[in-house]
Amino acid sequence: MRKETVKNQSKLFTGWKIFYCLAFITGAILSIFEVYLYRLTIISVTIPVSIILTVGVSTFLFGRSHYKRNFNTRGIFFPLFQNIISWGFISCYIFMAVNYYGADSEVRRIEFEIKSKSSMPGSKGNRDKRSPLVTINYFGMDKELVFKYVDTKRVHAATKVTVTVKRGLFGFDVLDHYDVVD
Repeated sequence: MRKETVKNQSKLFTGWKIFYCLAFITGAILSIFEVYLYRLTIISVTIPVSIILTVGVSTFLFGRSHYKRNFNTRGIFFPLFQNIISWGFISCYIFMAVNYYGADSEVRRIEFEIKSKSSMPGSKGNRDKRSPLVTINYFGMDKELVFKYVDTKRVHAATKVTVTVKRGLFGFDVLDHYDVVD
């Protein structure tokens, strides 16, 4: 009878390990989509970072002993890291997605002067095809807009950018479209 109890506990722990691993993988994947939504949302970086850290640290404090029982770890690094990546990024993605996909249908078109220009490396295998990047002052906040490599000459010649925005569900503007003005 004692062996059966230990066997059932082992299965239970294996189930929790799978759950924690799936949550970690989900959080890591959603972090990629969250960065994409961040690029299309006009929001201070402190808000997503605050959401990630607040939720991650809170879930760490709440479930630290359960995590340690399942993974038999010492210290706080791995449980804290797992909670920040899992629950922090999942909650931040949900926040950004609800703001983005719940945006109004009414669009506003605004023109801004280009504050600065730079570029960022292209995708893997195309590092030499740098994507042009412009920085604008969006009502007191710097926002970087990334263009495609084929638009490099147009971006270098431009002095202004036209931005079309929608009001997001939580009040943060969402980029609908943007282009340079010659």
